[in-house]
Amino acid sequence: MQLNLRRPIAVVVLAFAAIGFARTARATNTAEAAVRTTMFDEPSTKNEGVRVYHPQVDLSATVASTLAIAGGYSADVVTGATPATFDVVSAATKFSDTRHLGHASAGFERPDGGIGFSFAYGTESDYRSTVFSGTTHHDLYEHNFTLALAYSHNWDRVCDADNTAAAGQPLALVALPSSAGCFTNTMGITTQKLNIDTFEPSLSWTMTPRLVVQGGATIQILDGFQSNPYRKVLVGSQNRTPQERHPQFRQRYALFFRMAYAFPDLRASALLMVRGYEDSWAVRAITGDLVGTKYIGQYLLVSGRAHWHEQTAASFYRDADGYRILGPAGQFWTGDRELSPMGNYLLGGKIAFFRRPMQERSSWFVEMELGGKYEFLYYRPESAVAPNADRKYAQIVQGAFAMRF
Repeated sequence: MQLNLRRPIAVVVLAFAAIGFARTARATNTAEAAVRTTMFDEPSTKNEGVRVYHPQVDLSATVASTLAIAGGYSADVVTGATPATFDVVSAATKFSDTRHLGHASAGFERPDGGIGFSFAYGTESDYRSTVFSGTTHHDLYEHNFTLALAYSHNWDRVCDADNTAAAGQPLALVALPSSAGCFTNTMGITTQKLNIDTFEPSLSWTMTPRLVVQGGATIQILDGFQSNPYRKVLVGSQNRTPQERHPQFRQRYALFFRMAYAFPDLRASALLMVRGYEDSWAVRAITGDLVGTKYIGQYLLVSGRAHWHEQTAASFYRDADGYRILGPAGQFWTGDRELSPMGNYLLGGKIAFFRRPMQERSSWFVEMELGGKYEFLYYRPESAVAPNADRKYAQIVQGAFAMRF
């Protein structure tokens, strides 16, 4: 079953391109190897819920103090159960899938700026994604300002049921029964295209030695198949259950503001982020994040995070009762939780232990890091008949190990 795993690919690659090169270009660390394993568990009161295991390996190095190269591999092993039809009483269908994602990047850094490029390829049983991204940044006014621009393009391919016979009859759309036969010449199965362009300009300002602020925007344009090919929606009193139907085109806009402040006397820092979002499907959202970090002793770093998110519904969204009684709100319909009015709230913390040799010249490594993270995510759905209303919360657990040379 497709679980919208494609969306993080563009975000991860864009973020990696934007900050990865700066991390690996530090003169004190010429190489780094990191291994992380994350578990996402979203239980359900009606079925097995969803569980995702995410192993990840990343390698990076700096050559001649100016060329930063990096690469890595990650996977999402997904298992669980979800209703195949968005209605009030639909039984759950079990599923499992594995997504593989590999990425590589290279960047050239100078004292006053840099440029970098990255490539990623992700594949799963019913989805394939190829992503290319580039980023550049330049310091201005004696390094007090940093102007950055990031861009990525996705060439995505989605497996879908062949609904040629339903042309002009959206209520006759048939959902994909399974991923068997995807990306082959199997009769009754086709491949849909989805292209995604993402732009992110930002400006950072070092206001004081302790305070850094950043403002920016994200513009994303999606063109192609964006529905869940497996999901059906019960629409109307005649019990019609056509495949979920989303518009082919979507524009997404966001403005964000970040502020980081250091407390040297406390050996601590705080980061605040606020983000406003709107798209052409009428979804509006506001998101806030607050992160605090502090050293305890010489080798221990602890941090806490609070997250808040509220959003409105897409223009064509109705809950299960609304679709059943009133029918669709136009020519589109959805059972996607991400398009419903909802909120979510997260609290969590992270702890990291650092080991640094007393005499670096006689040691084969510069720093060793062992860390763990736990976060609790609570969902506030619109009603008891909203998408996935039986999934009230999720837990995120992560273990990480890194070696810097």
